[in-house]
Amino acid sequence: MPKIVDYAAERARIAEAAWRLIQKEGMERVSVRKVAKEAGVSAGALQHYFRSQDELLGFAMRLVIERVEQRFDAVNDQLDEVSVSGAKSLLFGLLPLDQERKIEAEVWMSLCVKALHHDGLFSISQSVHKAMQELMVLLLQQLAAERLLKRGLDLASEAVKLHLLLDGLTIQHMMQPAVMTPEQMQKIMNQHLDELISRTDD
Repeated sequence: MPKIVDYAAERARIAEAAWRLIQKEGMERVSVRKVAKEAGVSAGALQHYFRSQDELLGFAMRLVIERVEQRFDAVNDQLDEVSVSGAKSLLFGLLPLDQERKIEAEVWMSLCVKALHHDGLFSISQSVHKAMQELMVLLLQQLAAERLLKRGLDLASEAVKLHLLLDGLTIQHMMQPAVMTPEQMQKIMNQHLDELISRTDD
């Protein structure tokens, strides 16, 4: 009886092989042949799942975001109410605090650099950037609705700052992991959010 292959799962497995290559060798050294070897399939078999390298890289980029969204949703589903601690947990889920998230961050940044000169990847990166911006606004709006934030804040502006902080911490961690440790990233994020939180004497 022929082996039944889960098409979606196999595409994800091949994309993860591309992630490993991007992390180990850099984007410029990634090729269909190398990805096929890393995934343990022939180049011909790989083309059954991805017609071109561009299609593979686009899928690999979207898969990073899909995994991040799954983790975010899993944390969000566990929260019973809007709270500062809940917001912090959600934001921590967007930082590279463990090896899995570090790989995702490195791959994402490498793909974003390539996206500067690649229309297909650029379109994906722009849509994700917009979605992240909207997520930051929504998160702050929910906190404000519960009167957990200081009065008079420009939420749109604060959302931009929060998004920039997430990106900046991620980049600094990748460039200086011994300095910008997971603990340091969480400390800085905590400090920033604490500056926005309403106090009883406000």
